[in-house]
Amino acid sequence: MNKHNIIRGCWQLATGHSQVEAQMEPILDAINCGFTTFDCADIYLGVEELLGKALRAASTQKLRIHTKFVPDLDCLQAIDYRYVESIINRSLTRLHVDCLDLVQFHWWDWRIKNYLPTLEYLFQLKAKGKIAQIGLTNVNTQYLEEISGHFDIASLQVQVSLFDRRIEQGVANLCKQKNIKIFAYGSLLGGFVNEKWLYKKEPEIDQLVNRSLVKYKLLIDAACGWQEFQLRLSMLSELAKKYHCDVANIAVAALLQSAKVDAIIIGLSPQNFAFQNRSLEHLPRIEASDLQLITTWPCNLHGDIYEEERDEHRAHAKIMKYNLNAQ
Repeated sequence: MNKHNIIRGCWQLATGHSQVEAQMEPILDAINCGFTTFDCADIYLGVEELLGKALRAASTQKLRIHTKFVPDLDCLQAIDYRYVESIINRSLTRLHVDCLDLVQFHWWDWRIKNYLPTLEYLFQLKAKGKIAQIGLTNVNTQYLEEISGHFDIASLQVQVSLFDRRIEQGVANLCKQKNIKIFAYGSLLGGFVNEKWLYKKEPEIDQLVNRSLVKYKLLIDAACGWQEFQLRLSMLSELAKKYHCDVANIAVAALLQSAKVDAIIIGLSPQNFAFQNRSLEHLPRIEASDLQLITTWPCNLHGDIYEEERDEHRAHAKIMKYNLNAQ
């Protein structure tokens, strides 16, 4: 396994994400296992601070931190340079660095047309040396084409999995044309792509223990439904037996081998991080026929990248927290 293709995601370590209190041990254990790139965001409460402590604790190792700039929905129309600089300065302070490796821009509502000026402010801060690279997150084909026509975009973070193939609607080809790296999140559906969910009764939303599981249960409902999910999980389980690994490793290896993405963001579990960190060292080489089978499943998700989640009339929108920077 090339560990440069695995980015450790830290959303699950955010304050209030689950009942488990956020700690630094999962991050330090991942570093000890050789992982060097971590993904966070300004709105992942407490995570930039955790990573800042980890950077100091692992000062002899070169680590790369990807953060995000996610302005609150309530202030999109009124964003000015001072607002953007204050958020970037806060991330610099939390991480205890002079320059952010990568800032990934997210915009809640494309109907509010202030996104190009806001990106211009970010690039002004890049010119001042506060940001090394600027990427995007959850941007569909239309807006990716517009934005990349104005700015030099390094990367795009989007949801991609064996169950979510919306990237094939145009984003993947555009990224290839523009030399924009694709970082995939949600590839394990927040933990649903795991043997422990095989043959299990469909869970009720209010029984799920964290926001990741709620989010990805809604995705399963929209993409294929629980019964079809169980059939696909069973197929992955059989392949895991064949390749002597676990289901999660089949899903990760398939995406990397199919060259759909440049790297995969695998969320750090606050509970099972030790097993998870070491398990990821053993990704199989999947045969072409098996790869074809599991990377061409139908995807019933609506539209392009993140359109299902942006639709205010759908269940996804009801679980979103749009104004976390205010906290």
